[in-house]
Amino acid sequence: MEFRLLGPVEAWNGGRQVKLGGAKPRALLAALLLDHGKIVPVERLMEAVWGEDDPPATARAVLQTYVASLRRSLEGAGVTDVIVSHRVGYLAEVPDGTLDLRVFERLVAEGRHAVREGRHEEAHQSFRDALALWRGPALGGISDSFLRAEAMRLDELRVTVIEERVAAELALGQGERLLDELAELVALHPARERLRRDLMVALYRADRQADALAVYREGRRVLVDELGIEPGPELRQAHEAILRSDPALRPPARGGRPRQLPPPPADFVGRQEEIATLLATLTLPEAMPICVISGAGGMGKSALALRVAHEVAEHFPDGQLHVELRGTSDAPAGPEEVLGRLLRELDPATAQLPATLEERTGRYRTLLAGRRKLVVIEDAAAEAQVRPLLPGAPGCAVLVTSRNRLVGLAGATFVELGVLPSGTAIDLFARIAGESRVAAEHDAAAGIVKLCGRLPLAIRIAGARLASRRQWPLTRLLDRLADERRRLDELTVGDQQVRAGISLSYALLPPEARTALRRLGLLGLPSFPAWVAAAAMETDLDEAERVLEHLVDVSLVDVEGVDPIGQLRYRLHDLISLFARERALAEDDATTRNAAVARVLGGWIWLVERINEMAPPYLISVPASYRLARPIDDGVARSVVADPHAWFRGEQDALIAGVELAAAMNLDELAVELTAALSRTAFGGHQYVFDDPFASWRRTHEVALQAARRMDNARGEAILLAGLGQLHYELDLYAESRAYLSQALSMFRAAKDVRGEGATLAAIGAACREQGYLPEALHFLDRARELVGGLDDASALGHIRRLAGTVRLETGDYPGAWADLDEALSLFTAAGSRRGQGLTLRSMSLYHRARGELGQAEELARRALAIFQASDDRMMAAYCVRALAKALLRQGRFDEARKPLEETLAVLRTLHDAFGEAGTLRTQGELHLAEGRLYQAKECLEESLRIWEHLRTALFRARSLRDLAQVHEALGDVAAAERTRAEAMEIFRLHGSREYDELSL
Repeated sequence: MEFRLLGPVEAWNGGRQVKLGGAKPRALLAALLLDHGKIVPVERLMEAVWGEDDPPATARAVLQTYVASLRRSLEGAGVTDVIVSHRVGYLAEVPDGTLDLRVFERLVAEGRHAVREGRHEEAHQSFRDALALWRGPALGGISDSFLRAEAMRLDELRVTVIEERVAAELALGQGERLLDELAELVALHPARERLRRDLMVALYRADRQADALAVYREGRRVLVDELGIEPGPELRQAHEAILRSDPALRPPARGGRPRQLPPPPADFVGRQEEIATLLATLTLPEAMPICVISGAGGMGKSALALRVAHEVAEHFPDGQLHVELRGTSDAPAGPEEVLGRLLRELDPATAQLPATLEERTGRYRTLLAGRRKLVVIEDAAAEAQVRPLLPGAPGCAVLVTSRNRLVGLAGATFVELGVLPSGTAIDLFARIAGESRVAAEHDAAAGIVKLCGRLPLAIRIAGARLASRRQWPLTRLLDRLADERRRLDELTVGDQQVRAGISLSYALLPPEARTALRRLGLLGLPSFPAWVAAAAMETDLDEAERVLEHLVDVSLVDVEGVDPIGQLRYRLHDLISLFARERALAEDDATTRNAAVARVLGGWIWLVERINEMAPPYLISVPASYRLARPIDDGVARSVVADPHAWFRGEQDALIAGVELAAAMNLDELAVELTAALSRTAFGGHQYVFDDPFASWRRTHEVALQAARRMDNARGEAILLAGLGQLHYELDLYAESRAYLSQALSMFRAAKDVRGEGATLAAIGAACREQGYLPEALHFLDRARELVGGLDDASALGHIRRLAGTVRLETGDYPGAWADLDEALSLFTAAGSRRGQGLTLRSMSLYHRARGELGQAEELARRALAIFQASDDRMMAAYCVRALAKALLRQGRFDEARKPLEETLAVLRTLHDAFGEAGTLRTQGELHLAEGRLYQAKECLEESLRIWEHLRTALFRARSLRDLAQVHEALGDVAAAERTRAEAMEIFRLHGSREYDELSL
């Protein structure tokens, strides 16, 4: 059965229309259906049937006749009991889904909900389905009465939904295909500003900016002439945005919409005044509100922030970001680190993050421009932590929590939290401990709340204790709290102490749980899996999980979620962590504390060793093994080794915090070994394990270096200096790299550490090679080969032989180069280093190309490329593609080389690899020259020269100069050609490269 009001008033059963009679019976049925399920008084029905006309004296009898007629018609169609009599009137009872108006309203509500959540495709479909129910003007075929006003309301709603459907389609990036429909709608409804605005946006997206501005002018004329008003703010802002070609008008990027908010506290009570202030501020239209919630620790800042954030989430359909700044920890998160994570969330396609804080801030604000996102920033220590995370334009909103007031944030709205009012505090306690228990012992509950200082955190912990001890009377807990020796003083508000509540919960724990809490507080990790607790407690994984679950039950540990390899991760609230650390310092001696930290960090070192066994690094590892590594659960190890990338990404913050903790405790050997293990992993460096690998590399090395120097650990200092040297090499800062490596070399020699000396000599040789100091590079590499040759380390020796082979290739010593490269490939194969094999195959490709053996060069480049593609190493894959393209170019296969070179250049620019970018530009210059595109060749070569000069790599610069000389010559500028060629020749001569002899013939 179907009842239809969205058009002529009709009833249908199956495919057959029910005869309803004339206008008056239809009006009667319409009035009942509009209020179906409710009794409609006879007087109201009479008004619907006769409208403004006086009803006849027999109106009631006539009305009964119409009801009877409608019932007969419906019963004749097989439908009974639709119209029900009542002593004061009638009501209509229709099954769900049979009245088109209610179906329309449901679909519209679903569409609007989808819009609020950013699901524009679903919203568009809901609105379209809703509008498809219309067959003409609402309530068609009825006489004038109050129903006419309802019909007008429904017709107006229909136009509004059309506007919403159009907005959803625009949000999906559509525009041009809406033009005809929007033009017709604007013609029908010239004063509706929203339709006119959407037509302007659609025209602008179709590159018809002039037409869009004309639509605005016509709309303003209509509004002024016919209504005597100026256009509203939405229409004016669209006009201004078109005038300035605002990029926000373009179709939105189809990126993700983050939903990062943790769940709101289920037992939240009170704070109504603060909630009202925050809601009003955060939902201000056309603004970028900033709200700061401040107050002492344990005051409920996070609970309030999450409560409000979830309530306003629908106003931010493009997503909600959640950031923990750890402002109260020993290692607060820096803006660069936080922006790194946010940029990867907002732009998952990016492969390399901007290098500087300024660049990251700019990229972050660009990604937020034109979006409606809510940014929740928790535990900020100071304004400087927050400012780089603020969006740059209206549309987004920011909600910050901090123990400090952050009054330096200009334009912010500040909400400062105090203790809860007594009534609200008791309500919170009752929700956790149990409503009936609190009602039965109200005085005791009031006493507990008072002794908790009416602080939300203390109340929550006390309530949780009682919730898990159902047999306790409230007076037992009250008596415990009354003893001041039990109420510790972590943070204070007046004469009340935050420590009291935490101490209460701690005192009630069994011994093994107290031990776990102390050890976890000592570690101070942002989050951790169960095996970390097992190592800290020196127990097995099952027991650690049991203890953690108990701590979760009593609200001392939170479950953060599941990490990328499927492990549950836990965290301690900052106040509980501080309390637990204090108890560790008071109850555990230094030997016990150091041993707990050593077991956890030793577990990380052992896991990294397992990863390296599966994918051996190509660099020389110093140290060769790690004496502080501690085995952990085999099941955890298998999960880690199965997906090392995912494990590193989930564990990165904890790993960095672990190095910093060891350094702070002067456990210098632990700090050195974990730092060295992380920097040597095959999944470090250009594989981009961490959100920002180089910042993490520098941070861990510098803090560990300070500890090594404090403890006079000369060998550890040398290892870390060598690591910093490798870092600067990866950053293309070769002079700075050699400076660090030279310091490390002296210290390794003084310590008679042959492996360390050999590894550092090889690294110095590599840096010299990049700068074109070829004789010096061979000197260092040959000495490294002598030292490492006796260490029985095939991978290390393969690394040195490959480097030496590439240098000998540069000097034109082809027999020596091939001998080195051939031996390197054998050594890497024996060591199982696929990365080493790939690097060597690429170097062999360069060897064959230099000798004109282009078929072999092509084959080896393809083999190397396959290795790096299999390991998802984008940078080295790009280098191999360039080597392949160059071999194709030399064979005259220009068309096959062109596109790979363009793609390679794009990848290397994305990865911010200036060295690779310059080399690829030079190769593109060669291709343009070979195909006779002289000006394009000149442009590419000159751009490569600028990069080489910045990198201070003279030999590579000379090669671009040599090619540029050929371009000048082809253009007829003989003087420029001779001058440029002479400059290149002098550099070749000074560096002893093969080109000098080749060009001198």
